[in-house]
Amino acid sequence: MPVRRKRLTRWLVITGTTAALAVGGWWAYQVSAAFVGTLGVPCDRAARFVRAAELPAGTHDRKCTTGQWLSISYELDFRAPRGETEAWLRASYPDAETSGDCTDSDACAYPQLPGRAPVKDEAGHRLADGVRIELDYEDGDVAHVRISGFTV
Repeated sequence: MPVRRKRLTRWLVITGTTAALAVGGWWAYQVSAAFVGTLGVPCDRAARFVRAAELPAGTHDRKCTTGQWLSISYELDFRAPRGETEAWLRASYPDAETSGDCTDSDACAYPQLPGRAPVKDEAGHRLADGVRIELDYEDGDVAHVRISGFTV
């Protein structure tokens, strides 16, 4: 076998192996993140899953994740002006009663969601069966919102 052909073969084997390892590592990370609930998703998808309206105006520091082990779960974590947040929560969950007796937050709620489980959106995607809302009020009239939605 000529030297040039050996070099080409060696280069193709090394490149192919490196590409396969990179794709395999990326895939393993995605699967692991989905199982532990740290896989980043667009916040509009997470809001749709928890049956909430579009995020309030002035929203910043958004972090939305999903996971799937025994159930599907989505987490929304963001900050927004307090007035906008309260109006958004009333529009999204009109029957929710906030409580001040939460252990890790200033206010929390466990709204009753309409419909019998499982509920799907227009595109046929499964929606949350349960939702937990946590609010912390920060300086400067800012609300830190954490919403967890899950299926049963």
